[in-house]
Amino acid sequence: MRYLAIFILGFLLGASLTNLLLARQQEQLHLARAELEQRLAAASEELAQLKENLDRESRQVIVAIEPVITFSGDRPPAVEGRVVTQSLTREIQDILAPLKGQEVRRLNPALVPAMIDGRTVKANGRQFKLKVTLLLISDKVIVHVQAQGLPASSSSSSAVSLMAGCPATVAI
Repeated sequence: MRYLAIFILGFLLGASLTNLLLARQQEQLHLARAELEQRLAAASEELAQLKENLDRESRQVIVAIEPVITFSGDRPPAVEGRVVTQSLTREIQDILAPLKGQEVRRLNPALVPAMIDGRTVKANGRQFKLKVTLLLISDKVIVHVQAQGLPASSSSSSAVSLMAGCPATVAI
């Protein structure tokens, strides 16, 4: 009976200490969450003010780049396709990043497809050759890109031909 009482007392003492430690961690997490919510609200308010200022100035500025990827030829499997699509999207956004913040009316739309057309990009261990099929320019640059998988034995050159012309359809 004595051992049972000691066991129950130890169990209760351990549970109490565990509760105290976890309560402290939970309190820290709540404080961190509240701080992040406050920072998010401030950032959202700042973003809204910036958008309002841009609208007031009546200048149309590029604020986002949205690639739309389609595959031609050897299409990757479903899961790998999502990974490759995300990787290609990120690569295209990096290539077109200098366009952000530029005024639409001062942009030469023929140069945008030339930045991507014919470029060879590596994604998830495979190489793809990119071809722009459609380009829409407003406050967002929406670029439809066709990615053609290259054979694995292909050399890893990333030559870009700026003189290839502009076979893509451009809409402003």
